[in-house]
Amino acid sequence: MKKILITLFIIMMFGAQQVNAQTCKTTADLDGVPGQYLTAAQHPWPAARAEYFRELKTDADKAIAKKTLEQVEKTEQQSRVGFSLTGGNWESTFSSTGYEYAANTKLGKYYLQTAHREFVCVSGKLKLNSEYGTVLRVYVNAIPVNTLNRFLQNPFGESMGEYSLGFQYADWKNKLNKPGDKLISLFTYLSCNNPSLIDAINSGQKYFQDIDQKNVKLNTRVPHVYRYWFVKKSTAPVLIPVSRKEYLISLLEYYEREKLYFPAVIVKLTADRDQYKLKTYEGWETAVNEKIELVKNTLATQNEDWLNAQAVVSRSEDSYQNGKNKLKEKINYNRFWQFYDSEKRGEPLYQYNPDYFKTNSKGAATPQLITVAFRYVTMPSSMRLLDNFTEKFDYAAYAKTAGVETAEKQRYTKID
Repeated sequence: MKKILITLFIIMMFGAQQVNAQTCKTTADLDGVPGQYLTAAQHPWPAARAEYFRELKTDADKAIAKKTLEQVEKTEQQSRVGFSLTGGNWESTFSSTGYEYAANTKLGKYYLQTAHREFVCVSGKLKLNSEYGTVLRVYVNAIPVNTLNRFLQNPFGESMGEYSLGFQYADWKNKLNKPGDKLISLFTYLSCNNPSLIDAINSGQKYFQDIDQKNVKLNTRVPHVYRYWFVKKSTAPVLIPVSRKEYLISLLEYYEREKLYFPAVIVKLTADRDQYKLKTYEGWETAVNEKIELVKNTLATQNEDWLNAQAVVSRSEDSYQNGKNKLKEKINYNRFWQFYDSEKRGEPLYQYNPDYFKTNSKGAATPQLITVAFRYVTMPSSMRLLDNFTEKFDYAAYAKTAGVETAEKQRYTKID
């Protein structure tokens, strides 16, 4: 609720601004009107500014995040030297989203958001749009899986099921577990159906766009198009394959947690006298033992070359097989059937590389990876911002923010 109120404050204050009393007939008439740049420090609500780093829990992490985003903001400003902003304002805020583990390293996550609020003609007067179509977000220590989910997903979710009982955490006995704490291996995997995206993340040499340029139509506000850059602190890959063996072992770890989870759920449902749901968990012991036996048999009968190959899974096919065999859904999540080798919508599994992410003594918010995401619409004022940003993208400046002192300045080209 607090975040919603802050968002409303932003819309009310920034969106309600009237740049001047200029008259107009259509919104197109306003494309050449000069706009303003507003930094995160210029946000009009002190209470909102005070919330920028609320999700980071230590003073050290808050200080690192503030310094990092201020530098990111300056880097973006440098890209607009000599650029004339017209057709709308370019307004920034900071935000934080908490913590997440990458391999064995706990990372503090935060980002800069700079939104383009277009000038619109309302009743013959220039107004500032309360919504935005074009927005730049620079994420520190995060890959935005939410906007990349057509290509990159966490296929197994982050919990055991419909009840939050804590067994998804690596340290399940710690009753103080909270979002952002380390999860068991299965819940940390990512699946990806686009090799070009993996290449962009791991190489840091090209940008990735979610819609092929030849399919992008001009002068439209839908759909939004996303362009991503990934700024690394070292040459080591960010994401590495999950082997079949690793995946199967992680399933065994998960099944052992199911032995704890299902009895706890049954106790809860019994207390609630929920007979309908209780029936959906009947036979759980047999189901878990069958799953364990199948995985152990696979590990015992396959050779090392086969086991060391990358795991390719298909959640949809697994679900289909469960239904075809009339298996109860709730006690057969993550049942192993086979590896798919990219057929039947199979997707390779990846994990964060422990050789890339290292614990930093200065704090979890220390930058280790920066994702620059430019979401744009193809209206003229938006395209001018995008083209300028892409042309002047300074890899070295962002890399220095991520802790790299000697990165060479690079120009990025679209991945074909």
